[in-house]
Amino acid sequence: MMTLAVGIEALQRTSSNLWVSVTVALGFVPFVVFSGYAGVLADRWSRSVVMTWSFATRVMCALGVAGGLWMGWPVPLLVVVTAVAAVLATPCYPALVAATPECVPDDQLPPANALVTGVVSAAWIAGPGVLGLVILAGYGPTVATFGSAALFAGAAWLAARVGLPRPVGAFGRSGAVSELFGGLQVVATQARVRRPMTVAVVDNFLYGYLVVAMVLLADRGLGGHQTVGWLNAGMSGGALAAMAVVNRLASQRRPAVVLFAVMAAFAVSSVLIGLPGALPLTVVFVAVAGAATLIIEVIAVTLLQRAAPRDVVARVFGVYDQLNIGAIAAGSMLAGPLTDRLGPGTAIVVVAIGSLAASTAVTWRMRGPERRPARHSMAGTSAAVPRPAAAGPRHAARRDQGGAVTR
Repeated sequence: MMTLAVGIEALQRTSSNLWVSVTVALGFVPFVVFSGYAGVLADRWSRSVVMTWSFATRVMCALGVAGGLWMGWPVPLLVVVTAVAAVLATPCYPALVAATPECVPDDQLPPANALVTGVVSAAWIAGPGVLGLVILAGYGPTVATFGSAALFAGAAWLAARVGLPRPVGAFGRSGAVSELFGGLQVVATQARVRRPMTVAVVDNFLYGYLVVAMVLLADRGLGGHQTVGWLNAGMSGGALAAMAVVNRLASQRRPAVVLFAVMAAFAVSSVLIGLPGALPLTVVFVAVAGAATLIIEVIAVTLLQRAAPRDVVARVFGVYDQLNIGAIAAGSMLAGPLTDRLGPGTAIVVVAIGSLAASTAVTWRMRGPERRPARHSMAGTSAAVPRPAAAGPRHAARRDQGGAVTR
């Protein structure tokens, strides 16, 4: 909401689409650049403390932006403060996902991940809508940004109440660079971590491509821009409807098989979106795609939480965040040039088939781990010891990045 408010202010003052693009881009680029180190912070310190400080510092940024909007600060300065807020947000996702196994029993990970993914999806959809209502009521971006500051303050208060302990092994560690490479090493050398993460990256790439490609498809083949609303509504509705089945699917004994099947459903529905057809049928296929992408994310996150050694889990999810935000950006950027070359429908079919082939190559040998390994050694091994009971209330939450539905 805050990023879009600054983008609207920039457009009103400069009448420049470039400034709007720069504002929104700088709200996401930090996650690609800094999430790896953010995972180091979330492995060094209590995850609830990391989240509390992330939200609290963003309260100051939001108040600064709101004051700047009120006093008429230059647009570049407003954009810089908004970008700083995005940098301060980067530790939240690794900390949130690493905290979830500390707050719920292992057999409750799938429903916990599904619940928080659904909440985040609803919040992501609601944010721009609330901003629109504030502007329609005549209050403008300044009031909306003060509202963002209030939301950050409430989140900081909630996170501070959880009181998770500092992770085991967080003391006496090596330098930040060595710790960062420890997370990268786990991703590169442990197949149980690498394979579900790769499927998630393919999923996000196809999702990022589809979000932009649907706009181009609507404009050139489905009757114009007025049909984009139907397509977006179909994807949102499918993602929310998936909440009814995602717990059961993510709890299957062979989650890797389910992951492949759902990824195949995502790719096939995307192919059908690209083929000529009536708008109602296309909306149905879009809804299936929206449901599939949410289910894939929940299953992949659950597999990673169980596969990653406890002392590097936040760093693993820092890498996960970097790769997935980058995949969404890459898919979105590819949509325009590929559509110009092949046409909107054919381009969607080609990308969907390529995504299916890539996910098939990854999942055909994948196995879901039965339990989480306890510790990681630099030699790539882990010791299987019982997990201690987590302290504090059983709160679970996560932050999801990216497009208009599940991220």
